[in-house]
Amino acid sequence: MKDFTEKEDRLTEKERRNLDILDTIRRKREVSRADISKLTGLNIVTVSNYVNTYIKKGLAYETGLDISTGGRRPELLRLNKEYGYSIGVDLGAPHIVEDTVLTACLLDVTSKVVAKEVVKKCEEGQDKFIERVNDLIERLVKKSGIEKEKIKGVGFGIWGPLDRYKGTARYAVEKGETFSYAALQKSVEGKFNMHSVVEHDSMAAALGEKWAGIGLEEGVENILFICSDSSVGMIIKGELYYGATKSAGELNINPPGESSLRCWEGYSHGCCLRSRGIDLGIPTYSKIYFQKNKDAKSKILDMVKGDLDKITFSIVTKAAKDDDKLAVEFLQEAGAYLGTKIAYLINLFNPEAVVIGRGIEKAGEVLMEAVKNTVKMWGYEEAVKVVKVIPTSLGENAVAVGAGALVIQKIFAKIS
Repeated sequence: MKDFTEKEDRLTEKERRNLDILDTIRRKREVSRADISKLTGLNIVTVSNYVNTYIKKGLAYETGLDISTGGRRPELLRLNKEYGYSIGVDLGAPHIVEDTVLTACLLDVTSKVVAKEVVKKCEEGQDKFIERVNDLIERLVKKSGIEKEKIKGVGFGIWGPLDRYKGTARYAVEKGETFSYAALQKSVEGKFNMHSVVEHDSMAAALGEKWAGIGLEEGVENILFICSDSSVGMIIKGELYYGATKSAGELNINPPGESSLRCWEGYSHGCCLRSRGIDLGIPTYSKIYFQKNKDAKSKILDMVKGDLDKITFSIVTKAAKDDDKLAVEFLQEAGAYLGTKIAYLINLFNPEAVVIGRGIEKAGEVLMEAVKNTVKMWGYEEAVKVVKVIPTSLGENAVAVGAGALVIQKIFAKIS
């Protein structure tokens, strides 16, 4: 079966025009040829030629007449949302905490989520994990009621540096383990007879936010999506940036074996080059504090009945929302740590927007304000004054929606 990942990532001129025109129709829901021409900068004859192909293929249709501003009233165009569907699967964060899940979403070509399924992520071998993903997709398709023949493909969002030649992902910072996503693709494609594509989770999330999110202004072309503190998805000039080996986006340096570097010895050293994990090390930081301050009083301790091993990200967040002073301080410390990384990225890339996700956005305004204050402190004024730092509008669906949107983009680009 032909794999999308075998294709070059750079679009041809025709593919770019397809994508621009169809995405304009998708975003506007109903739009005339003349307005498409204005919004894309393509001449009206070119737009009409492309649109006629879409109508012939059944991807778009005319809905009626728009109000005339003089002359003949223009026909309005709309995407046929039943033309085809895609599935996006978030394979979950590498650090498994209390609420780490696998998320699968089925989208129509307008990027609307038609159905969603979630399953808890567990510590298990690769074969069992692949079985779990297959079962998740099967339940999703059954729940949606959509015929398998109408589903054009499945996209996966996966963690860690990707080796596109070997078809593996490696989570380098902690265990150094590798996962064969090629084996996953082979299994899913064989079972469901679908094309598949694999993308880094942060890249998928960045695309999801640009493609289907509501937090970004129209026309924003330079976006960073921060997956906790471990990786960043980059959209530069409207396109995903992959780097020379398509493994760009890791936020942490790779420590040498048997490292004696102090910033790898513990979270208390505050080294922003080290990943603290999907929960930003908030439970660990809290536990260290309470171990050193035996007389401390906090709602966190009340909720775990004094058992420090039961402290979780969710518990600290809940205590902070109940105005617990220490919980607020723990989130502010984590926000300052993350904000330092983000400030560096803003100085480096000068984006219009930085979107924060992978679950840490659930900490709310306390964390976000600490991030923003630190960005203002460490970022250069010229870059900081234009950037918008926001939580993901897609929540836990960001990676799955982005992975599904990547398949939709392939459909749009290849239509002819």
